[in-house]
Formats: sequence, C-alpha cells, structure tokens
Amino acid sequence: MDSNIIRDICYYLTAHINEEISIDDLAQEFNYNKFYIIRQFKKYTGFTINEFINECRVYNSTNPLIFTDDTILKIALTNGFNSLEYYSEKFKDIIGVSPLKFRQIYSKLTYILETSNDVTELEEIKSQLDTIQEYQNYLANIGETTVKEQVKVKKIA
Repeated sequence: MDSNIIRDICYYLTAHINEEISIDDLAQEFNYNKFYIIRQFKKYTGFTINEFINECRVYNSTNPLIFTDDTILKIALTNGFNSLEYYSEKFKDIIGVSPLKFRQIYSKLTYILETSNDVTELEEIKSQLDTIQEYQNYLANIGETTVKEQVKVKKIA
C-alpha cells in the first residue's frame, strides 16, 4: 500500500464524513485487510482513522458555530457525532476550547472587529482567524499534496 491509496482513503472519508464509517467498510471498499489499512493509515498520516474522522468533523462544525444560530446539539448531529458530550469532548481536544466557548469567542471577536481601533488587538484576532482558515483550507484541499504534509494537528490556543 502506498500513499496514493491512503490519499484515496482520505478522499473517501471526507466524502462520507457525516455517515457512519467502519473499518470493515473501508476494507471492503478498498479491498485490503482492515488491520493492514489501520497500520498503513497511521504510518502515513500519524492519525488513527477515528482521529482523522473526528478532526474532519470538528473542523467542519466550526463554520456553523460561527455563522449560524443552530444549537450546538444540532451542529454536532449534523456533523456526524452521535452525542453532544462526545462532540464537546472531541471539539475541546482538537480546538482547545468547548464548542460553546468557541462560539462565544467568535461572537466577541466579531464585536471587537466591528468596534475596535486597537491595531494590536486586531492583529491578534486576525492571527487566530488565519489559523482556523488555514486548517479549513487543508481539509477542503486534501489530496493535493502528500498525506503526511497535509495531516498536521493544529490547536488554537
């Protein structure tokens, strides 16, 4: 198995990200032993398949948190999580804050951006926004560079 197959698996996972995806499904889809897929995926990406899926789902959920008034439960369910508790746990692990805190931060940032003349404060906010945008872009463009270059964990402090 080479990095092209892993890239294809990443494409498959992102295309079906809000569906239930099992290792058995991947093994059948790609005609490889599931244990082999698990080892090779970790080798090439540094992630387990479940970690990759959770990363994608969490980052897909950031825009609805920022730009909609949907409940956090609705956002969690829409993005493939089966419970609010698990979503919140994974969100905090990956982003560094809870989904509610994330939403509050962006609400505050929006207000500050609209009302502040403090250049230092605005530069710090822009840096935080750029970090999230960069990660969202990498998820959207997965497969254009090697899998190892794309799959990097970025935490927002």
